[in-house]
Amino acid sequence: MDRRRLLGPLNTVIPNIGISSEINGSKSTPQTGISSSSSSNKNDIENFFLKTGIIENANGSAYLEVGNNVIEVSVFGPRPIRGSFIDRASFSVECKFLPYISQPGDELFNTNNQFNNSNSNTNANGRTGLTTIEHKISSYVETALLPSIILEKYPKSTFDVFVTIVATETPTYNSNEKLMRLTNWIVNCASVALVDANVEVKDIVTSGIVKSNKSGDIIIDPRGQIEDEQNEQDEQDDQNEENVLGVASFMNLNNDQLVGIWVEGGDIDQDLVTKVINGCNDMSKKIRANINSFLIDSLQ
Repeated sequence: MDRRRLLGPLNTVIPNIGISSEINGSKSTPQTGISSSSSSNKNDIENFFLKTGIIENANGSAYLEVGNNVIEVSVFGPRPIRGSFIDRASFSVECKFLPYISQPGDELFNTNNQFNNSNSNTNANGRTGLTTIEHKISSYVETALLPSIILEKYPKSTFDVFVTIVATETPTYNSNEKLMRLTNWIVNCASVALVDANVEVKDIVTSGIVKSNKSGDIIIDPRGQIEDEQNEQDEQDDQNEENVLGVASFMNLNNDQLVGIWVEGGDIDQDLVTKVINGCNDMSKKIRANINSFLIDSLQ
């Protein structure tokens, strides 16, 4: 073996490269955004726009638009920690809605906050400055991203991820589905922001969301369907308590390792959970393919 050469790892994996959804087949430029495949199929994901490096004073940042959701993520770190020595970095995520944004599920989760002093802004979990919904999103995103970061590379340091929700979808369908759909895309946007911050990670985390109706059918990215294909039965399913919603996050290059899962709905059994996980994994791979293409193009 030639010791004068820097050899790559033995078990090299070729990344999955996504294909642009442009009608003429042309490739989108990295700074104009990326798009998923066309939404003519019920199992296709909705087109989305992604851009990095939008915040100059942050170590990394990403901006994502999907539907009416507008998400902005900034990463600060590694920053030194004062005090005793720790052999690995700490990691935190904080999600905030802009003041004029109505939070999905506000009537369900933030009811108790309406009776509290508006200056305290303390939720039932004791996290100061965040509502209950913001805490739920922050906790899931932190749980999903934490396994991917090589914290041992940054002793006595901290990483802080700040998520800002600039706009959300209008509440024309189930508010719980709206909340989980928003959380799904926040994970994808935050993963790209970590890469933009040059943080050493084991893999990029991508997420998917699916819905299972009372007949057991799995719909990938349920709100990604075009309006013409939504019939009266779909509208009834949105309000049906037997529907099961699931969000799952994966590290695809690491044998599709599951790093986060959130399932809510009616009767849930083992077979249904398996279908939900597999459906979310399929969607996460489609998103991952587009992100891979975007990142590779940005280096050229």
